[in-house]
Amino acid sequence: MANLLQLLARGKPARPRPDSLRRYRVDVPAELPTTDAVFLVLRRMRTPLVVIVSVFAVMTFGLSMMPGTEENPERLAVFDSFYVISYTGLTIGYGEVPHEFSYAQRMWVTATIYACVIAWSYSIGSLLSLSQEQTFRQAIRLQRFGRKVRSIQNPFVLVVGYGQAGEAVCRALEDQGRDFVILDEDPERVQQLALDGYSSDHPGFAASGRDPRMLGLAGLGHDHCEAVLALTDSDETNLSVVMSVNLLRPELMVIARCSDREHAQQMHDFAADVIINPFDRYGAYLVMALRRPAGFRLASWLMSKRGSNLPHRLHHLTEGQWVVCADGTFGFEVTRDLESAGLDVILLDPADGRPDVSDAVGFIAGAESDIVNMANAAHARIENDQLFIAVRQNSATNAAPLQAFDADSVFIPTELLAREAVARITSPNYWSFIDHVLHEDDEWDRRVMDEIVAVVGDETPISTRLDLDFTGAPAVVRWLTEHELTLGDLVRDPDERDVRLAVYPAVLVRAGRRIFTPGMDQTLKEGDTLLLLGREVDLAVIRSTIFHDAAVEYVATGREVATSWVMRRVQKLAGRPKDPAPRAPVPPPDGDQG
Repeated sequence: MANLLQLLARGKPARPRPDSLRRYRVDVPAELPTTDAVFLVLRRMRTPLVVIVSVFAVMTFGLSMMPGTEENPERLAVFDSFYVISYTGLTIGYGEVPHEFSYAQRMWVTATIYACVIAWSYSIGSLLSLSQEQTFRQAIRLQRFGRKVRSIQNPFVLVVGYGQAGEAVCRALEDQGRDFVILDEDPERVQQLALDGYSSDHPGFAASGRDPRMLGLAGLGHDHCEAVLALTDSDETNLSVVMSVNLLRPELMVIARCSDREHAQQMHDFAADVIINPFDRYGAYLVMALRRPAGFRLASWLMSKRGSNLPHRLHHLTEGQWVVCADGTFGFEVTRDLESAGLDVILLDPADGRPDVSDAVGFIAGAESDIVNMANAAHARIENDQLFIAVRQNSATNAAPLQAFDADSVFIPTELLAREAVARITSPNYWSFIDHVLHEDDEWDRRVMDEIVAVVGDETPISTRLDLDFTGAPAVVRWLTEHELTLGDLVRDPDERDVRLAVYPAVLVRAGRRIFTPGMDQTLKEGDTLLLLGREVDLAVIRSTIFHDAAVEYVATGREVATSWVMRRVQKLAGRPKDPAPRAPVPPPDGDQG
């Protein structure tokens, strides 16, 4: 079969990319799927306009034919008649000009008044009727939405689907100071966007993500679009979004939600960067909590909200019989993950009544109804108070009762999905560190967790990215042209060099290669990128240090130099000793850093 893209006259060779199925580069379609609002007005108001013009024309020429008075027997000129009919037909009423009218002229002007009132009433009624039509309103909203998207001047994320997952992602993006554009099939969800209390006005429109034209109108072809999130409840719609991005904008990151393994495989074929199945992920996390408790604690801690304490180890999470009371895809996915880990699992339907958990070690209430889950979880706790209980939360409205119930684990699909999606977009290096934690052995995870806690404390650390280039760290770049600077020097306090800041280097990116938990003796180079974890105050100190030459020289050598360039030159000409003072090494946390 011929490639249809080759038939496009505007097609041109696309940039080669191994994971894209695009053969030819084509423009992202952005034409309006409906008729332009101006043309709708002109088409519907054609007859009323003809009526108004006809009334004015007949009345103008009729008035010019009416006889005048005895004092002024001449008829009015066409221009004078047009002038009189104009202010008469518009109900202004200047009077009789250029002179008093005859009875015939006054009768004609009177008829003009009634005729124009009828014509204007008909025209205004037609216009009001048009303004109430759904098609016209849709066209107006569509044009307004397109203008808002085109006017965006900052990088933004295109979010397709504004359900619970989409809303959670958008709120996380708002917290990160990121702009976004919403596309959702449900008009009520889009209307809710204006009532959700965002600090900025974010464009949103009710339309299907399956239409590439709507994706283009929503910013898929925009130069500032940096990522696309397909978070609808339909796997087929999400697949359609992934296909459109892969074929039209393959350079963009695309993150898709999927609950079906077949659709997930098809998304892989179209090179989706991330495919998130929250049901499958939750089962994997439970297995990880059982098999690799240190890795589970560290990953959960790093993905928690700011200020969260290091979670306690789940001591009563042991091997034995597990009971999963769930319906739909969730039960199948969790059961499959637990069975793949060698656990004895019983899958029950919530419609079959209260489950028997007397001999079980773990119980998962995963129905689609929060009320059913709470009832089953309460029965399980009464029957076996040593049971590990996990509850699925489907709606945020039930957060308070679930919090009071204090289950061992609460699974919120939208929160898990949003947390991962936002981390991958806003801080890819931070997520790469979490992903590395998930795939390392438990001994490595335990050692790194102890190191981070020893340096930062037991609250969830804040992450920051440092680009060691002339724009992001000018003082460091100037120092590196003639001297060395180690990672241990960079994390010193610029006011007291022997004090280490509460900062932990998690990732060093050099020439596209990531080095996880680099050692303190690691020499830095221009072009490196650092991901640091720590306290907000200490991270702010480092962000200040890399912009001040005197601070960089002090943390590197221990010499206290003037802060201004002129005074530093004077010190150098005065013959200040060039040999650096003995270094006071910064002791690393317990254990070697790889």
